Amino acid sequence: MAKDKNTKKLDVKKNIKVSNGIVNKTEHIKVETPNNATLKIKNGANGNKTISLEENVNFEKEVLTDKTKTKALHKKSNKAKAQLKSTKVLSDSGLQGKKAKVLRKDNTGKLLVGLSAISLVLIMVVMGQFFILESSDPSNTLYKGTTINGVNVGGLEYSQAEQLLAETFKEKSESFKLNLNYQDKNWSFDKNDFTVNSEIHTIIEEAQKRDQINSSYQNQTAKLEELKKQGVSINVAFNYIFVGLDDKIDKIISEIEVEPINSELKFDNKTNKFVATEHKNGLRVNKEQLYFDINEQFNLTNNVNVEIKTVEEVPAVTKEQNDVLNTQVATFTTYVSDSTGGRKNNVKLALEKFNGMIIEPGEEVSFNKITGPHTLENGYKIATIIYKGQFVDGVGGGVCQASTTLYNALLLANVEILEVHKHTLPVKYVPLATDAMVSEHLADLKFKNNSEYPLLIATSTNSESVSVKIYSHPLDVQIKTRAEVIKTLNHSGDVIKPDTNKEYTSKVLFKGEQYRLTYPRSGYEAVAYLEYYKDGVKIDEKEIRHEIYAPQNGIVIEGIEDVPNGMTIIDGKVEKIEASSADASNVVTLSDLIPANMCP
Repeated sequence: MAKDKNTKKLDVKKNIKVSNGIVNKTEHIKVETPNNATLKIKNGANGNKTISLEENVNFEKEVLTDKTKTKALHKKSNKAKAQLKSTKVLSDSGLQGKKAKVLRKDNTGKLLVGLSAISLVLIMVVMGQFFILESSDPSNTLYKGTTINGVNVGGLEYSQAEQLLAETFKEKSESFKLNLNYQDKNWSFDKNDFTVNSEIHTIIEEAQKRDQINSSYQNQTAKLEELKKQGVSINVAFNYIFVGLDDKIDKIISEIEVEPINSELKFDNKTNKFVATEHKNGLRVNKEQLYFDINEQFNLTNNVNVEIKTVEEVPAVTKEQNDVLNTQVATFTTYVSDSTGGRKNNVKLALEKFNGMIIEPGEEVSFNKITGPHTLENGYKIATIIYKGQFVDGVGGGVCQASTTLYNALLLANVEILEVHKHTLPVKYVPLATDAMVSEHLADLKFKNNSEYPLLIATSTNSESVSVKIYSHPLDVQIKTRAEVIKTLNHSGDVIKPDTNKEYTSKVLFKGEQYRLTYPRSGYEAVAYLEYYKDGVKIDEKEIRHEIYAPQNGIVIEGIEDVPNGMTIIDGKVEKIEASSADASNVVTLSDLIPANMCP
């Protein structure tokens, strides 16, 4: 139920300050109060009236002129006090949970709700760092007890404080000298080397931009309320006052500082090894300390003399780090002693393309791109290759042994394999399912450095063997490969093919004359594994390949010409080989493997 209300009307004549002078206006204020409320009116300084009530107060102020500014409402303790002042508006202040309203009515007026405060920004120097706070004080004055660089600006309006600081900073700049020293070098500055920034808001904005310190309004307000009680001492850093010194100091720093030089891994062709170069430490100016030292003296004297302090900067990559990367993590060797000269040449040439290679983390490598094209122009020679399941001469025979040797070394180094292919026929120089056939435009060996460290590859060849060594950060496990034949696939014996195209007329010509082109070979199903060991104990195993090498029929070529009258073919036929038995064992027969000198 609403309380009965009394309405009291006051005529107040007062001087109202506006920006362009003083205007005398008479204002009518209607104050509605409960019947039991006490209305107290007190004359204050400068003609201000203070109205105090014990209960809810609902002020409705009707302004008779649009030049008059809205008055401010303040709260104090359990009483609501409305003081008529020509200042900014502070509305919606709670009076013990009850509301006070100030309504302004004019042609362009709107209801103002919420807190409108002038920001006071405090800059406090701690090791060259600044923090910024905003004031919730509605007045345009700084808190009492506030000092900026020792100048008492408490109680002054912003414009007054700026004027006072401008005079103080200008006077200080007249005799300000800055001497910076480093070893036998000296840099001196005086008033002619900078301009003075006397505007507080400009200094504040620059500090805020540089330090980018954001705190909530509530935190700022709480901090200011605490500082308000004891006064605030602010030290504005010298480089915010003396514009231009920052750039000059940065130039000095650039003359002193030395960039660190990383250690590098380089390949020595003479020793066929990687070598880590020495690193060189850099030199950095302790800029934070320098600004602190300057500012500390600046607040005490106009003659600042500071020794520039430096610290050594260790490069990102040191020789010690590269020495660790130069650890051999894998090696693999295959043999070429019974290979032809052309084949040995091709194996060696392909592996030399990888000698001294450094593969960065995440980098992918294609064997064919590195070694190709496999042409005579690129130094490759003619040797035996497999073409459509048969052995023929071709350029680059033996390259597959190079790719297979590299592949097995990569496996032992725990490198990720992206693409690998088996041969059509099982080869002799590695266990089944661990070969890596390549053929330009058809089959490639691709891999990726999936570690966080570089991979270093070194290769070597001689008349007996070829080897690949891989260096990198030591692995936390030892890796081995294991291959297992799980099934033998029986062949179907010989197939007799007439020499229709007369490709083998040097061997056979007449019917009944036969020439064995190939022997039948059993096929195999094989699986390859990676085994992981730690401290000599096997801790894991995973399957990496499951391959089927199809069985091959023997091929016998027979001539197509009729035997002339009176001519007899003597021992012209070859012994025919029948299909292999169904109960053949899972043991690989050496005769089923391609001899090394015929391997692609």
